Amino acid sequence: MDPMAVGPEPPVGTFLDRFVLPSGPDAPGRARQRLTADLTGRGVPAEVTETVLLLASELVTNAVLHGHGEPVVEIRTTDDLVWVGVRDPDRRRPQVRHVDADSLGGRGLHLVDALAEDWGAAAVPGDGKTVWFLLRR
Repeated sequence: MDPMAVGPEPPVGTFLDRFVLPSGPDAPGRARQRLTADLTGRGVPAEVTETVLLLASELVTNAVLHGHGEPVVEIRTTDDLVWVGVRDPDRRRPQVRHVDADSLGGRGLHLVDALAEDWGAAAVPGDGKTVWFLLRR
């Protein structure tokens, strides 16, 4: 799949949250906490919530490591879908890298590709890029 083939536009649905995270090692944990609060009580199955938290954590980690700025996370839902986007100021496209079995990192986008219904990235004019994923509820 070409991760830049589809734009970052979220599905029409309920806007739940948009938040800025401080760039640093605490960012993925803070994202998980906020997304958990956003999804609690909204009828999203626990297994979908767990996948949202895993994939969002991977994208936030990538934004911190490679984006060189504060990640912005947005989440939206419809009756059938959960959409999460992570924006960072780096304009470079994400790369799904080949990693060795003993490598300690580099698997984040592999997880996103394997677990998401769809995902992609697109330039945000004047503001880097958004990497997003879509999950069925």
